[in-house]
Amino acid sequence: MAIFAISDGEPLPPAKIEIQLIALLESWVPSMPRQFLPDSEFVAELRKHLNDLIDLRVNHIRSWLDCNLARFQGGHAAIEDLHRRFDNMVIEMKTNVQLCGGQCASCHLLCVRSRLHEGDHSCNTDHKCAFNCGFCENDDKLCGARYDNLSLFGTPIKESVAPGILGSICRWNM
Repeated sequence: MAIFAISDGEPLPPAKIEIQLIALLESWVPSMPRQFLPDSEFVAELRKHLNDLIDLRVNHIRSWLDCNLARFQGGHAAIEDLHRRFDNMVIEMKTNVQLCGGQCASCHLLCVRSRLHEGDHSCNTDHKCAFNCGFCENDDKLCGARYDNLSLFGTPIKESVAPGILGSICRWNM
């Protein structure tokens, strides 16, 4: 079950929002590993997942409210206040799952921390390429080149030098 950060009247500290966002991120199973997609697509998929979770929760609660308040007269001040408070909570939930999107402090991937986070930007990866390629001098291990090193190339690497994904990584981070 997804748990969202919502205040009890007092503003939530960024650390509390960050803890709830981390739990939501850990519940997500991406369609492909991050290194197999352009970073913007990966983050867009993550944002869609978070928004889908919120929509599911909001629709469930809205349905419950409609069902349980249907027997009361419309326009009652307390009911209107309840709907306003619920709408404000929805806005707060959506705000609290917005991702930073800045550049990771250790590489060129997008930061997936809360937009209100304190401290360095983080992409939540080990910052290393996970592909076997000619760039690594035919060594049969994961290359371990940092994303920021791979993005230093001014032109895309030729397929014969780095077969597969490496040339694309260089273009993504330009």
